[in-house]
Amino acid sequence: MRKSETELAAPAGYIWADEASRLTGLALKTLYNYRYKGIGPPSTNYRRKVVYKLADVEAWMTQQLAPPPVDPERLRESRPPELRRLPKRP
Repeated sequence: MRKSETELAAPAGYIWADEASRLTGLALKTLYNYRYKGIGPPSTNYRRKVVYKLADVEAWMTQQLAPPPVDPERLRESRPPELRRLPKRP
């Protein structure tokens, strides 16, 4: 039997973990670690296998690529201190 005949198709709108790994560019082990820590794209189980909703993976990738929002107050706090000027020697 060929491999494609024995593989179970993912439900409509979902992808297997290996496909999510390919789309995100993350190693499969990293994706599983992110799943364990709750920091990766949301996932669920289907017939004892991990599946990801394609829309959730795409939304998570978009969120990762977006720059974080800038808070003007924090930006001002993060500015390096100004140099002190020493008094001139007479």
